Amino acid sequence: MHINFVPLLLSIVIALFTCLGTPAAAAPVENHDEIYDVIIVGGGIAGLTAAFSLAEYDLLLLEKDQQPGGRAFSGRHHGISYAKGAEYLGNPETPLKEIIAALGLTLRQIPAPADLIAFSGRLYIGDYSKAQLLISRSSRGEYNRFAATVLAAYEKYEEIPDLVFNDAVRRLDSITARQWFAENNFSPIYEEIYNVAFRGLFGANIDEISALSVIPELAFDFEDFESLDEDDDLKEEILDTREGTGMYSFDGGLAEIPLGLARHLGSRLQTGTTVTEVRRKGEIFEVSCLTAADTRIIYHADSVILATPAAITLDIADSVLNLEQRQLLATIDYAPYATIALFSNTPLFNQGFDLAVPDGLLFTDIYDATWVARHYSDNPKYQEKYITMIYAAPQSYKDITLQNLDDETLMKQVLSQLDQVIPDSSKHVKSWEVTRFRFGYPVMTPGSYQRMARLLEIDGDGLFLAGDYLIYPTLEAAAASGQLAADECIDWLDD
Repeated sequence: MHINFVPLLLSIVIALFTCLGTPAAAAPVENHDEIYDVIIVGGGIAGLTAAFSLAEYDLLLLEKDQQPGGRAFSGRHHGISYAKGAEYLGNPETPLKEIIAALGLTLRQIPAPADLIAFSGRLYIGDYSKAQLLISRSSRGEYNRFAATVLAAYEKYEEIPDLVFNDAVRRLDSITARQWFAENNFSPIYEEIYNVAFRGLFGANIDEISALSVIPELAFDFEDFESLDEDDDLKEEILDTREGTGMYSFDGGLAEIPLGLARHLGSRLQTGTTVTEVRRKGEIFEVSCLTAADTRIIYHADSVILATPAAITLDIADSVLNLEQRQLLATIDYAPYATIALFSNTPLFNQGFDLAVPDGLLFTDIYDATWVARHYSDNPKYQEKYITMIYAAPQSYKDITLQNLDDETLMKQVLSQLDQVIPDSSKHVKSWEVTRFRFGYPVMTPGSYQRMARLLEIDGDGLFLAGDYLIYPTLEAAAASGQLAADECIDWLDD
């Protein structure tokens, strides 16, 4: 029997289109005729800083999340604000210093003790105790030599774009931190203690990051340090040279900066808007977006600042990047991390701000998320509700185990390891919340500084890059990159 399949196929196709709808019906397009001076893509600290610096121009900032700030954002629990991402910054310099002043924010120095180390079943509290640990596992002479070697290297260090690439700097950028420790013949305790710090700061281990990238972090521990002639000099030396902890935050966490900038920008900041493509149309840029309501919008601008992770920048702006930019951006790897907020009615850890755990665990740091608030406020709620933050980082940026763990499995492992550091603490946890950062840190692999310097040199002809992958993976560096992009954009617009 002969069967005519054509009508049957047509009916199936019609039925499918009826069920699914056409692309045009699912995503109407709004084409805006207005041409902005600049469109900024990405509402992290880099993009927000660029917008702050470009306030006199006609601008639009587009951010995919509902809350701007990138890694600097906060949550609330029983009326208590706590940092979900970045916890603190150093003493702010321009442009963050100017932003904080302009927004009228109250900067809080984190009270001592800010740093603690859990090692071999004992807590080492503060700089003095950390120095005692290093000296006890090496010697006073080696401790002096370590400090002198770090500070000598730091004298040659400047942030991009001011770094001078002489032979010594190039070599530090070309070798790993492990190689630097080995070449200087430091005792294993220095590698062990600082590897945990590197994983927490960079999302990568001592074998993966460049020696140059760790120099400013090591130097922070030895600011104004002078050689110890006697063992008894140790406590006096450390107490006399460190005025406060040198670490800062706000009552509501670092999110006060992006939230303040969001209020400052008003309607020029548009959240819940995902940029899908940036392309050129003649001398004008077209920026295609998708809103949370599935509306497609096309905006136009004379210039564009891309303040997004390198991988996102490549994805949305491939056609407007030149070949060298694409090649350099493709070499940037990112390390993921996760934060876990533990809520309890009794403190799990309240002996200081940041506890570095032994190397090899799933997490690197335990933070008392209400440490700052309790010091500066007498509100009784800080004695009734406690929030402990866990920072989970991979053993290697190439390790995807952390990404593949579901929240329940992650929590089971975290609580088990938490009990190893603070016995029986997990039984006091009432609830928890996991926050994941896919593009947590741009990994500072060997050669990163030369790559960053070159990326900032390339003329984008109205297209400018911003983000911590261009200077250093910190909040302060991200802000500085936003300022640099804004300055270049102003020169271009005014030319």
